[in-house]
Amino acid sequence: MPDAVFEGPKNWVQRHIPTQESLSRNRVLKPFARHLGQPALWRLNRRSVPRGVALGLFVGVIIPFMHTFIAALLAIPARANIAIAAAFTLIINPLTIPAMYYGAYKLGAWELHQEGQIIDPATAERVSGELGRVLFWMHHASGPIAVGVLTIAFGSAILGYGVSALLWRARIGERWRRRGGRGAPTTSA
Repeated sequence: MPDAVFEGPKNWVQRHIPTQESLSRNRVLKPFARHLGQPALWRLNRRSVPRGVALGLFVGVIIPFMHTFIAALLAIPARANIAIAAAFTLIINPLTIPAMYYGAYKLGAWELHQEGQIIDPATAERVSGELGRVLFWMHHASGPIAVGVLTIAFGSAILGYGVSALLWRARIGERWRRRGGRGAPTTSA
């Protein structure tokens, strides 16, 4: 199978994650090019990577469009790695949104203690027209969906931060063990 037809996930991510140069050329982000060019926002370290993961997951869940650019902008004040934040917004895509919103509705209905409540069909029938009925159902589902989306966003950000921080720590510990040390260096008082 030719490489052009099948590419690994690493190659796909490398092609779709914005670089420092591509962000500085983007007309929407042009006013922020000076800030986006800070080398500290592109380094991989134990603080910027978990922040980037959490920010990317949070923005990806909350904002359904332009989330890559918004995550890049929010990475500046958060001092998060821009590339990591942009990469983790890609987890939410057109294929995962329907399942996420269905899960958000179920979670929000449970949190609001509305999981057993069904809207009275007679009330829904009073709304004339198919579009009116769809809008009526959307109106009554919007509260649980909003609460569920917020819960998923905060939960995924916290979980992503914790997992990436633990993986970073394990990676550094493994490097120290390979060098012949016993573990990560400790600071003495």
